[in-house]
Amino acid sequence: MPSHDFTALFDKYPGLIRQMPPTFTSHKFILELARREQKLYVEALYDYREKKHRGKRAPFLMVHAVLAQELSAFPHLVRQVRNVNSKDIFGRPNTSAKWKKVQERD
Repeated sequence: MPSHDFTALFDKYPGLIRQMPPTFTSHKFILELARREQKLYVEALYDYREKKHRGKRAPFLMVHAVLAQELSAFPHLVRQVRNVNSKDIFGRPNTSAKWKKVQERD
């Protein structure tokens, strides 16, 4: 069970998705979410400060995994295209899901 309620951040997704370019990566989305919602983002990181990955504390990795996965909860707004090479928040080479915005009907 998660140690943080991400609802306030997830509520920002539809508006932010609409403002993103036609295609974007999970990394770019998370960076923009963090930039716009700094307080909420830092609160999530703080609550995950003790979470570990492979025996090491990894709050960024764990929070970002939750944030990236939530994009799939908006199939009326985006669909995952494929995984692409990308740099993580620390500039390290990694992979990230690439998303394409779904055309909204009037």
